[in-house]
Amino acid sequence: MISFGTGGWRGIIADDFTLENVRRVAKALAALVEAKGLSPKPVVVGYDMRFMSRSFAEAFAEVLAYEGIEVWLMKGPAPTPMVMFAVERECLDYGATITASHNPPQYNGIKIIVEKGKDAPIEVTNELESIIRSLPDEAVAHGACSEFVEEGRIRIYSNRNQYIDALLAQVDVEAIQERAFRVLFNPMYGTAKDIMTVCLSSLRCQVEMINFKPDLINTRSVPCPERHSLRDMEWMMEDGIYDLGIATDGDSDRIALYDQRGAYVSADTILCLLYYYLKDYRGESGGVVRNLTTTHTLDAIAASYGEPVYEVPVGFKHIAAKMEECDLLLGGESSGGVMIRGHINGKDGILAALLCIDMMATTGKTMSELAHEIEQNYGTTVSYSMSLPVAPADCSRISSVLFDEHYVPKFPKIVQRTSYMDGVKFYFADGSWCCLRFSGTEPVLRVFMEMKSADETEEFADALNADETLNLNGLQR
Repeated sequence: MISFGTGGWRGIIADDFTLENVRRVAKALAALVEAKGLSPKPVVVGYDMRFMSRSFAEAFAEVLAYEGIEVWLMKGPAPTPMVMFAVERECLDYGATITASHNPPQYNGIKIIVEKGKDAPIEVTNELESIIRSLPDEAVAHGACSEFVEEGRIRIYSNRNQYIDALLAQVDVEAIQERAFRVLFNPMYGTAKDIMTVCLSSLRCQVEMINFKPDLINTRSVPCPERHSLRDMEWMMEDGIYDLGIATDGDSDRIALYDQRGAYVSADTILCLLYYYLKDYRGESGGVVRNLTTTHTLDAIAASYGEPVYEVPVGFKHIAAKMEECDLLLGGESSGGVMIRGHINGKDGILAALLCIDMMATTGKTMSELAHEIEQNYGTTVSYSMSLPVAPADCSRISSVLFDEHYVPKFPKIVQRTSYMDGVKFYFADGSWCCLRFSGTEPVLRVFMEMKSADETEEFADALNADETLNLNGLQR
C-alpha cells in the first residue's frame, strides 16, 4: 500500500518500495497535473545516495516523460533542499526526490515538492493516494530514460552553483575565513558530502570527513543525526582538536552538532542558539514556529523580544506553511530540521550548519559559551525522547486508550491542559510537557518530554513505563 506520511512515502526496498510502485506514484503525479488543467511545466527529479536511488529516479522520470511531461533529472545525488530550491527558483509546479531521509538503509522513499519549493501538503498527497488506488492493476507504461534524454524529453539538470551561492550569501564569508575553523564533518553516507565540503572549503575551514562513501551493505548504519547514531564521531570529537562537529542526515535536511569540547549539541539547543543569535546579535525581526515536540525555550526567547510563537503538528510542511503565513524568522523541529526566512521554503541542514559557523565567527564565542548565555537568560530544561516499536495490535490498543478514551497517564504532576492536535500532549503548570504520538514514517510510538531536570525526565519515564493501562513495557525496546 502506497501511503504518504509526514515525510513522504517510505517503504522497504524490494518489499513495497519497488520499481513498479515508484512508477505508480509517477503515473499519479502525471494524472494530477492533467486533472488540474495545468500547462505542463518541467518536473525536477532528484535522488539520494541510497541503494538503487538513481534507478528509482530514472523509473519515475521515464513515466513522466512517457506521459508528455518534461523532466529535469538531477545530474547526481542531490540534497532535498537543493531540489526544493530548484522548484522555487525555476517557478515549477512540482518536483520529486527519491529518498528515505533518515530512515534505516533498507528503506527508500519519495518526497513530493510543490510550487514555491514546499513539501506537498496533505491535500496533494491525499489526491495522489486516491489516484493511485484508482489505477488499473497492470504495469505502468513507460519508455527508456536514455532514449528520452536523446530526444530532449528528459534533461540532465544541475543547479549546484546557484544553490551554493545562495547558501554562502546567508553568512559573513570574510569573518569565517579569518577564523580558519577546524571542522569534523559526517554526512552519514548522504547527499551533503559535495555541497558542504565546497562551502566549508570556500570559507577556508580545515575539514576532515568521515562516513562519506555510500553504505549499501551495513544496515546498522542509520543516517539519522541523533546521538545514538554518532558514536564514531563523538569518539573523534573527544580529542578536542576540532572547533565544531557537523552531521547531516541522508538527504541533508537535518543536522546534529558537537561543540569544541566534544559535547553533543541537541537539536533543541541548535534551534535556540540560532534564534537567539539571529535576534540578539543580528537584530533580525520575526517570530518562531515549532512543532509540538520541540523545546518551549524558543517560546521564552521569542517572548523576551515581544515576538509571537506558533505550535504546529509534526511534519515540516506545517512549519513551512506557518512561516509563510506569518512571515516568521525561524521554524524548527526537535529532530534537527531548521528553516530560516529568506532561503528555501523548507528545512536545510547545510544552511543551519553554516549559520552556526557564522554565529561562532561573528560573536567570537564558542557554541558552549552561547548555550550558557541562553541558560543564564532563560533557564535550563532537559529534553527526553524514546521510540517504541509497535505492532498493529499495540497501535490499535494504545490509540483507543489515549485518543478515544482520553486516558491521562499517572504522571507525577497535575496536568494543566491537554492537546490532541497531533497524538496527545500534556502540559503542566511549570511549563514542562509530555507528548505521545505515532510516527508518520515508521511503525513506532514516540514519547517526548521537556522537564526542569534530568531527574524529572527519569521520574516521568518511569511513571509511563509503570502505567498498567498504557502497558508500554509490553512493547519491544
